[in-house]
Formats: sequence, C-alpha cells, structure tokens
Amino acid sequence: MSLSSIGRRPYFTAGFCAAAQRRPAAAVYCVVMSPHEEVVRNNDAHVSTTESLCRELMASADALTDTVVAQILTGEHAYVEAAIPDGALRQIVTVNIEALLRCMAGESESLQAARDAGRLKAEYGIPLASLLHAYRLAGLALWDEMVSRSSTRQQSEHLLRASSDVWGIIDRFSSAAAEAYRAVADERDRRNQHTRSVMLLALLSGETPAREAVSILRTLGLADASRFVVVCAELDAEGSDPLPHIDARVRQLGLPSTWSTWSAELVGVIGCRSDADEASALRAVEAVTGSRAGISRGFSGVADAPRALREARLALECLPQGVAGAHRYGAAPIDVLLVSQPERASELAATVFGALADSTDQAHLLDTLDAWFAADGSTAEAARILHCHRNTVGYRLGRIEQLTGRSVSRPSDAVALYAALRVHRLLSDGRSSRDPARLAATSLVAVA
Repeated sequence: MSLSSIGRRPYFTAGFCAAAQRRPAAAVYCVVMSPHEEVVRNNDAHVSTTESLCRELMASADALTDTVVAQILTGEHAYVEAAIPDGALRQIVTVNIEALLRCMAGESESLQAARDAGRLKAEYGIPLASLLHAYRLAGLALWDEMVSRSSTRQQSEHLLRASSDVWGIIDRFSSAAAEAYRAVADERDRRNQHTRSVMLLALLSGETPAREAVSILRTLGLADASRFVVVCAELDAEGSDPLPHIDARVRQLGLPSTWSTWSAELVGVIGCRSDADEASALRAVEAVTGSRAGISRGFSGVADAPRALREARLALECLPQGVAGAHRYGAAPIDVLLVSQPERASELAATVFGALADSTDQAHLLDTLDAWFAADGSTAEAARILHCHRNTVGYRLGRIEQLTGRSVSRPSDAVALYAALRVHRLLSDGRSSRDPARLAATSLVAVA
C-alpha cells in the first residue's frame, strides 16, 4: 500500500449536487468545499510532499546505507560475532532501504527484500531482536533525513501528518523479515533435533566407540555429568507429550538432559552427580507424567547405556496399563521378573488361580486379595480398605483357598498368589502390552 492510496474516496455534499442540477450550462458558479473535501486535499498535499522527499532520497541510498551499516556494527555485537561478510550486510541494507523508499514514494510494495534479510540473518545466527533493531535504525535514518530536507514549515507539517504511514511501512517490512527469520530458525531447529535424536540413538544402542561417545555427550550437553539415568515414557494414541516441560523442570534442578521421540515412546537421558540427583530426577518425572514412565538405575559408563534403556522399559511395564505414574527399576523385583517374561508369567497365573479365573465373583475376590497384601496380612485393615466387615474379608479369603487350593496363611502359597495377582494387574490378558523382544532390544529406530 503506497502513501498516495490512503484517504482517497469520492465525497459530494447534497448542496453541491443540487447546485449542479440547477446551474445553466455556461453559468459561472462557486462551490464551497465540505470539511471532508478539505481533509482529502490536505491529505493529498502531505502525501505528495512525503513521496517527493522519498524520491529525492533514492539518490542518497548509498550514503544512507553507510550510516545504517555503521550504526548496526557499532551497536550490535551480534553482527560482528556472526562474521557476516561486509559485502553481504551492505548489500542487504541497500536493497531494503531502496525497497522502503520505493514503497514510500508511491510505487508498488514488495516485501521480498525484507524476507531475504530475515533469512540471511537467521542463517548467520543473528538474534531476532538484533534483526528488528536494524530495521528501527534504518527507519530512524530515513526519518531523520526526511526531516532535515523539509525546508519549509508547511513541508514539516505535511511530513508529520504522514509519519504514521511511514512507520507503518517500516513495521510491515520488519514483520515480513521476522516471519522469514522464524521459518529458517524453525527448520534449523528441526534439523538439529533430528541430529540429536540420531546421536542419542547411537549412544543408547551401545554401538558407539568410546572416543566418539565423548563427543556425543558433549554435543548433547551431558559431558559434565558423572552418572546418568534413562527415562522411557509411553505415548498415547494421539502422540501427546507424556512428560510436558520435563526438560525445563530438570534444568531447574541443575541437571542436564536430552530427549527424543522414538516409535511409541519418549526416551531421555538425565545427567546426575549423586544418588540425591537421581532421586530428584525421579520426582521431577513423577510430577509431570501423564502416562506410564520408567526410570533406570544410575550408570556411569556409556557401555551400560543399552542395559539402562532395557531397565527403563521394564520399569514402565511395572505400572498397570492406564495408570499415570513413574516407576524406578528395582523398586519391585517380582514385577520386573514377571513383565520380562510375559508368556511364562501368564502360565504362572493360570496355574495358580485355576478355577478362580472363571469364577463369577473373580473381581471381588482379587480386590480382597489385593487389599489383604496391601494391609500386610491384617484382616481388619483389609476390611477398612474395602469398606466391609472383617468377616466378609475372611469369607472371601476362604473362597480363594477353595478355588485355588492355596491359603494366604501359608508363605509359599501366599507368594504364588501374590505373583499371580501381579500378573493379572500388570499384563492384560496375561500378555505384555509391549513386545517382549522389543523390551530387550538393543537397537532402536528413531522417528525423524
């Protein structure tokens, strides 16, 4: 949009139209301008003044470029550190100043120069704030020069009235540059994330030579950590982040981390210095998880990374399906044993439960058994948990013994019943929710 296109529209007063209808063909008449017509005339005057100034300034584009480039290099250290070639910076400033002046002079608006500037500075790693500051410097240089060339009071007034239009054009240019900058930055972030994902895959696969592993740890920001834990969190059907803002949360604890999405899980490595750091990492995961998450034991050597990944996956399986929470490997050894061998575990449950599996009151009986173990074998406490009479608990335990041939009062039977109950709670239909071969896999497939 040029300055000359602003504020123009036909406007006729009723008096003017009536007078036009009554006057003779050769009559001499006088028309009094309406307030709106006066505004349009004044607008045309200040637009014309501004556009004339901009056309004059086209001849001084090189001098203006020198001024702006000098101000950029003096006031923005980011340009010096980024080592943009002097010719490239000067060229992009010149092209943008000329494009701004053409637009302000009433020519068609093209934002291509601004987009090119945004892409160039993003590629060189110039901060977005520095890019926008450069446009403010260019705008101020143009405005100061326009003010200095307004030799009469009337020209100055016209320029003042056009100021909002002038700065509006500069704002559109800077917005276009920022949009192009963000597009390049987003694409670079995607490439960097993919590279980090591949590096993390290599680290956890155990196929990385020790010499290369040091370089990978440095790139992933984990070089200063003496110990590590692996975290594995389950993605839902929509692929939602199962650990929102986990990177920021562990960073607040002073712990470095790196994360990547692989197949149906989010996998991460958190750097630690002590057992206390490992406990803090577990609490951080517990605080944000929206699904099942498993955490490995701590390890110090890169060669132990594949084992830690298997531990994190097994720890995840130690939580019932549909339950959000975090589980540390080793916190429930029997559960680990069961989920690591789901087929054998299902055979165990079928053998131990026997006729109970087909009983119509299976759910009540298993809930009672669960409560009895949670109450450390106290019938009274189990009744309190179940909100029933203790005699009801006793009856149901007797019913379990009748169906299974096993009594909770005998330690060996109690162990068998507990293991079968955990199989029922953890493995749907006696099977793991994940392929057991995948739980033990040492090779991974990264999702780009």
